[in-house]
Amino acid sequence: MFVAEIFALAQCLMRRICYAGVIMIDLAAALVLLVLTHLVPSAPGVRPACIRVMGLAGFRVVYSGVSLAVVAWLVVAYINATDAPWLWTPPEWGRWVAVFLMPVSLWLIAVRMLQRPRDVRTGIYRVIPAPGSVGILLWALLHLLNVGHARAVLLFGVFAAIAAVAAVKNTRTAPRVAAPDAVATGPDWKPIVSALTVWMILLAIHPHVIGVDPLAGILP
Repeated sequence: MFVAEIFALAQCLMRRICYAGVIMIDLAAALVLLVLTHLVPSAPGVRPACIRVMGLAGFRVVYSGVSLAVVAWLVVAYINATDAPWLWTPPEWGRWVAVFLMPVSLWLIAVRMLQRPRDVRTGIYRVIPAPGSVGILLWALLHLLNVGHARAVLLFGVFAAIAAVAAVKNTRTAPRVAAPDAVATGPDWKPIVSALTVWMILLAIHPHVIGVDPLAGILP
């Protein structure tokens, strides 16, 4: 009887391992396709060739449709990967780091959205030629510090890789730095205010939308 129970337990364990492997392959495939949707159109000559064949409007429609389909597949694959294994236990201090550095990430992204780059680099673009990519990279790394589940590690690891490649590419193609006295402007508060506003909103909705409270263990 004892041997039969051990055999049944081993069979159940093997089924779970095989199932976890299948769902992780599905998630990995979705992430690979996500990476390709970013890399292929940016390859030399690919986008112009597609526009010549489909026209600009047609290219945008096809690219948007493919991107939405890939994102939908990624969401479904991520949800289905709940049985994937845990790789490590995140450190307790990681939550503090993420909560208080996340505004920096959001500020960098807001700078890219609200302050379009010019012919010469001014402001924060002097120091960080690709603030949007660096902001997304920091966002992904802060999440990696606080996740240990295989599906989350894979997801944010791919996001970090995409952002890192984009940051390097955009830095290499960035315009020259403006002369110190070329553009005399004061601090722009819009990205700062926007980042802090989004940060507070995310802290409020994160437990309800994502299911994880970033402030757990920080606030009494």
